[in-house]
Amino acid sequence: MKKTKILIAVFILTGMVMAQKPVKKIPIKPKEVPASPAKTIGKGLVDFEYTKFDFGNLNEKGGKVFHDFMFTNAGNAPITIVNVVTSCGCTSTDWTRVPVNPGEKGVIKASFDPNGRQGKFNKSLMVQTDGDPAYLSIEISGFVFPSNYNFADTYKYQYGNLAVKSNTIDFNNVKNTAYDSTLIGLYNMSNKRIYVYKIEGPGNMLFTKPYDNILPNTDLNIKLKYYPRKPMEYGPVRQEIKVYTNDDSLPVKTFYVSANIVEDFGILDKSRLKKSPKADFNKTEIDLGKVSLFSSPVATFTITNKGKEDLIIRRVVRACNCLVPELDKTVIPKGKTATLKVAYSLANMAGPDSKTIKVITNDPLNTEITLTVKIDVVGQ
Repeated sequence: MKKTKILIAVFILTGMVMAQKPVKKIPIKPKEVPASPAKTIGKGLVDFEYTKFDFGNLNEKGGKVFHDFMFTNAGNAPITIVNVVTSCGCTSTDWTRVPVNPGEKGVIKASFDPNGRQGKFNKSLMVQTDGDPAYLSIEISGFVFPSNYNFADTYKYQYGNLAVKSNTIDFNNVKNTAYDSTLIGLYNMSNKRIYVYKIEGPGNMLFTKPYDNILPNTDLNIKLKYYPRKPMEYGPVRQEIKVYTNDDSLPVKTFYVSANIVEDFGILDKSRLKKSPKADFNKTEIDLGKVSLFSSPVATFTITNKGKEDLIIRRVVRACNCLVPELDKTVIPKGKTATLKVAYSLANMAGPDSKTIKVITNDPLNTEITLTVKIDVVGQ
C-alpha cells in the first residue's frame, strides 16, 4: 500500500511539472499615432492674422489706399506664394517673392483705387501657394464717397491733402475795444485720418477746435477769435498762423491774417465829441513834377489841429518802400501844426508815377486821410 501511494504522488508531481512548461511570448507593437499632414509630407502652412480688412469711408479723389496682410509659416517646410489674382482692375497687389521659412513672416500687399467707384465695394484676392492650403482668399471692403473737393464751392484752395476755403483771412475794421472771429475750414481730401497737432499764432489770437483729427471726406472748423494786439497798432496789420498736421505732403499749413484796426469813437458822449480834435491838411495831393533819376524829392504836408483836444497821429502807413515819411511831432495841441515830409526814392524808376500814404488820427471825423504824391522821372 505504501508503494502504491508513493507511485501515485510521483505521477501527480510529474504532471504538474509538465503543465508548467514556459510558453514562448509574442511581442505586441505599440499603437501608432498618425502625424499631422504638414509634418508627414513636409509642407509649409500659411497662417494669416486675418483675411478680411475694411477701409471704412474713402474719398473718391483721395488716391489709392493700401493694406498689408501679414502671415506666418506655421508648417515645417518653406512656403512660397506662387501667385495672387485680383478680382478687379481697381485692385492691385504685391507679395513676398522669396520662400518663407518655418516660423517666419511674409506679406501680401493689397491696394484699391477709389477713383470713379462710388458706393460700397468688396473685392477679393485669390492666393496660390505651394503649401497648405494651396488656394485661399483674402478680402478688402469699404465705401467710396464722392469728393466734395470736386463739387463743392466751399473749399477752393488745395493745401497738401487738405482743402481750405482760403489761406488768407481778412478782418475789416476791428475796433480797438472789441474783437472779431471767423472759422478756418479744413477738408480732408485724402483716404487717411489727418491729425491737427498744434496751432501756432500770435498771442492776440485764440483758437478752438472741436476735435484733433479729420476723418477722410470730412471737414474740421477751427474757430479763430482775433483781438487787436498790444501795444495798439492802428490801421492795417498782417500776421501769420501755422497749423501743424501729419499730412505727409505738406505738414505745416500757413495762413495769412490781415486786419484793419480802427478806434472806437462810439464810447464818446456828445460833449466829448464837441471837444474832439479836428485834423486839417493843407493839401491831400502834391505833384512834384519832372525830376531826375536817383534824386530824392520831398513833398511837404502841413497838419493843423482845429479841435479842442490834442490831435494824435496814430500811424503813418506807406503803400511803397520808395516813400519815406518823416513827421516832426505825433501829438498836436489845439491850434498848433505839424509837418509831414515824404521823401520819394527814385532808384530804378522812369516816367510818371503816383504813390499814396495813409495818415491815421484820433479825429472821429477824419480817422484815415489818404495823401498822394505824384512824380515824373525824366532821367539823370
